[in-house]
Amino acid sequence: MRRMLEDYHEYEIAATCLFLASKTEENGKRLEDLVIVALAKIRSIPPNQVAGSYDAEAKRWENVILTYEEVLLEVLCFDFNIHYPHAFLADIASSLESSRQRSGPLVECIWSVAHDSYRTPLCVLESPQVIAAACLLFAQSLIDGPEGPSLTQRLEVQQHGEPNWRQILGITENDLQSIAIALTVLCQFYRSCAHKDPSKPDVTPYKLIEPPTLDLEVPQLFKPVSSSSTTNGIKSFVQSTNGSKTPADPLGTVPSTPFPLPPVSPSPMQSQSPTSPLSGQA
Repeated sequence: MRRMLEDYHEYEIAATCLFLASKTEENGKRLEDLVIVALAKIRSIPPNQVAGSYDAEAKRWENVILTYEEVLLEVLCFDFNIHYPHAFLADIASSLESSRQRSGPLVECIWSVAHDSYRTPLCVLESPQVIAAACLLFAQSLIDGPEGPSLTQRLEVQQHGEPNWRQILGITENDLQSIAIALTVLCQFYRSCAHKDPSKPDVTPYKLIEPPTLDLEVPQLFKPVSSSSTTNGIKSFVQSTNGSKTPADPLGTVPSTPFPLPPVSPSPMQSQSPTSPLSGQA
């Protein structure tokens, strides 16, 4: 590890990651806009109330992000050659169109699950091929419903009439355990999500899918967190940053102790697919 995580606050590093990612993906965002959204999130106010009220704090955030951008570039060794599961799922989608009558809803569901996977640590834990396979099997279970094969059965046996996903994705027997772990993480994530807004689609079918029943020890990565604890964590950060002092802040004084790590409730990722129940704003 080139830098210690406790030397930086996760909110500031997260904002810097977003700013850098927008550049590398050729989807640039203005620094001022990103800072406004970050401050609105931390202060729990609408973005249009940030301008004029927090100008000094916004300026500090801009300077911190620009400074930490250089730190990130150094830590990443300027390596931005990243492969995504979506590229492999595009090959799967092409095979589905010719082999499955209900390819449309299935492809939409696969895409939604792939989007939602970025709300989990899978992108840094598993290869894109493994994540693509897990998204495919999860989506198949969701589309087929309770009467269809379980995730364990789909892992172990190639289902009749389905494309040979192992061959398309280059999956070997050694990858099956990793796919099972990825599927378990997805199941944990969906079971931690709860939409209280009746206007949003029901997430219950996602929660009913059982993880693979293999002899695996997967840590519990997602647990429901009360909104009050999340609010207290943000308040703690806001109170600690009064006076423009943050851990390892190159533009201010470093406090003697780091800020407490606020528990953040996993919120579902906004999906562009009409089949995804996770339509809440990320």
